[in-house]
Amino acid sequence: MTHQLHENIIYEGRDLSMTTCPKVPLDDPRVIELTDIELFAKGQPRVVSSNCWRGYLGSWEIKEGRLYLIGLERNLKLEGFEPLFADWVSEELMIVVEYAFEGLRAGPGPGNKSKRVRINNGLVV
Repeated sequence: MTHQLHENIIYEGRDLSMTTCPKVPLDDPRVIELTDIELFAKGQPRVVSSNCWRGYLGSWEIKEGRLYLIGLERNLKLEGFEPLFADWVSEELMIVVEYAFEGLRAGPGPGNKSKRVRINNGLVV
């Protein structure tokens, strides 16, 4: 199986990544699936690589004890400029806080150091 790209996350003011890939609310009016024409205009085919089977990359932020979705790339986009409070997320996030190889943000990353952060309805617990 191909190692999957990590999601991006701002945690404790640092630009990091996480091996956890929380679902995004496809029924939220701010989450927009791009059409083939929109993707073509951006120079991106719908299926870019087997390293991202979910079809999108999410950017997240934990701020003041709350998890926010702050951006989407590839097949999805997040409308507007305001972060979206991630109240649909209730799971443990695996945030990579130290990389064995800088720049490698895919797969389990042998030697990476991770921190587990528990989220319940978008709140850090």
